[in-house]
Amino acid sequence: MKKLFKIGIFLFILSAFILSIDTHGSAGTDYSTIRVKISISKTSIPIVVSGSYKIPEAGITISSGSYTISLNNNKVRIQGNGIDKTANNCISLISQAKNNLITIKGTNYGDIKYLGDMVFTASSGTLLVVNRLPLEEYLYGVVAYEMSNSFPLEALKAQAVCARGYAASKIKTSGAYDVVDTTSDQVYKGYNPSYQRVIQAVNETKGQVLTYNGKIISTFYSASNGGQTELPGNIWGGGEAKNKEYPYLPQKDDPYDLENPYSLYQIIFVPKTVAGSQYDAPNSGLGEYIVRIVNLTTYCNVRSGPGTNYSIIGSAYLGNTFTWLDSITNDQGETWHKVDYKGSNGYIISDYAQKMKNDGFIYDHPVLTDLQNRAYEKLKNSGKNIAKATDVKINSVNSLTNGQQRWPGTGSRCYVTANANVTVQYYPAGSSTLSSKTDLDLVLELMKKTSSGGYSQSHEYLNSNLSMRGVRNAQGGYEITNGRYGHGVGMSQRGAQTMAEKYNKSYQEILAFYFPGTKLTDINSGQQVPGPGDNPEPGKNPTITSSKYTIKNSNITGLSTNLNVSTFLSNISVQNGTVQLVSYDGKAKTSGVLATGDKLQLRYKDSGSIYNTYNIVIYGDVNGDGAISLIDLLYIQRHLLNTSKLSGVFFTSADISKDNKITLVDLLMVQRHLLGTAYIQQ
Repeated sequence: MKKLFKIGIFLFILSAFILSIDTHGSAGTDYSTIRVKISISKTSIPIVVSGSYKIPEAGITISSGSYTISLNNNKVRIQGNGIDKTANNCISLISQAKNNLITIKGTNYGDIKYLGDMVFTASSGTLLVVNRLPLEEYLYGVVAYEMSNSFPLEALKAQAVCARGYAASKIKTSGAYDVVDTTSDQVYKGYNPSYQRVIQAVNETKGQVLTYNGKIISTFYSASNGGQTELPGNIWGGGEAKNKEYPYLPQKDDPYDLENPYSLYQIIFVPKTVAGSQYDAPNSGLGEYIVRIVNLTTYCNVRSGPGTNYSIIGSAYLGNTFTWLDSITNDQGETWHKVDYKGSNGYIISDYAQKMKNDGFIYDHPVLTDLQNRAYEKLKNSGKNIAKATDVKINSVNSLTNGQQRWPGTGSRCYVTANANVTVQYYPAGSSTLSSKTDLDLVLELMKKTSSGGYSQSHEYLNSNLSMRGVRNAQGGYEITNGRYGHGVGMSQRGAQTMAEKYNKSYQEILAFYFPGTKLTDINSGQQVPGPGDNPEPGKNPTITSSKYTIKNSNITGLSTNLNVSTFLSNISVQNGTVQLVSYDGKAKTSGVLATGDKLQLRYKDSGSIYNTYNIVIYGDVNGDGAISLIDLLYIQRHLLNTSKLSGVFFTSADISKDNKITLVDLLMVQRHLLGTAYIQQ
């Protein structure tokens, strides 16, 4: 009890002193700033300010509190906390401290917190809002949303390099802003201090971009590529001439993306035998009239009433059929079909639903519907007396194979067409007797050429965000496979995830795979940052292992406090390279004890250039002195009180419970360690 009392007294005394000490990882950057247009278009914008901001246009400084920025006769006005000032056409909030935050309410992403400065300008009858901040801090709000804080650290580092290169190429000296906060450039949602892995990834790749022949490149990326990267000319048009502009963006197989279970695929199974199966519904008994779903790219909503103001009760897909009950025109002039939806009343807007007489052959299956329509066209064009497409009965799909290659000569996995041989019968017009069986060769147009020379999906049953990967045999039929999400050019985020998570690849290796021939370069100095891509001997990259410590996600853990440098190095095994220990400030460390924030550099054996860097993490050593003390306890306390935030490797050190957040539990674990009642497990 006396010991606990002494700790409390010491904390109280020490807190006043330590409040003047800056925590690791919170320092600003020396990089140039970027101007980001915030997606909000209003004449009155409520904001919440945390910290002190100068407003040079009004000659005042405002402090923490709630304010409103509004447009008044093309002049910008700020009100709140006893302040009521109007400037000409612009008001700038200039941050007076690095950790200040401005919350803008009602952006397209909701209420968002921002670092840096904020500029409100009268523009075309609304307020133009621009966030001006250091490039590195901008990336905190990009990487977290273009990828995810849950991704492996090395994948996030690769994403940070890609995002930094893109942003750097957009910075300009003219205009009101450099980039917007949407997918038009990169998604940016301000600052969230809980995304510590993202912050660490940005900080540990600080200033790094990819260059080709000395120039910063367009480091394109997308969610997944379906097993193969795409050529720019295929996606955006321009053909081979466009491809030559980007020699570092080749078309190549990507087994890492294909292996990722979260890569997006769409597989449509087409049965060989149709007649008598679930896909065949002649005179289905659904009622005299049915509603058939048409004109869809994905699905339509089934609602509880005839309007979008009614709740959604389910979904309907292309070709689906329902018993028609009634048709209603609402006050907005929209026609909605009332249908039997799983035993209840459902409503589907007529834009996606066709009322038709229930006779002939009705197929819910979208590909069979497509084949039926194409068979009807071919029979009709050959002179057959046939009244409508639903008079055609599909008996079987005898074969389904890939047709014309999507981009001939490129080796693309994507296909424009599929060739089908089907056996059909039909009702001649006015007859109730089916014709004899006929084999037809049909062509399904899976993709169609655009005006720009690229290709897009041509059918509603194929997800337009994906890319046609072709047809393959399957048990009892065929599979039409769609793969890829996004444009597929450059780095696959899901591929990067697999490389880092399953194969322990560094971010340098990830970037070298997706952008061959490029160099990691410091954006300010122009100096090359050595990495795996520089190694002339494939398979000879240096590696480290340890039977005593844990090496994972560029962190080394499992180290005791007061661990001697020589003892640590004696438990590290190195292959094809050398190691060097450096302190947090980058100075060589050959003696003393290890501390959180130290880094182990893995270097090439011959050149001595850095291959990879690993962070030393000692849980509980939050201030980076190699021990666990009252100061560490106070650092965590300050973080919880929001007086000073921990980030990067020091956040990891404070996360003693290893749940990716700092809580009172972590504070209590340090306290118990100091009291000797329960020691922190490294």
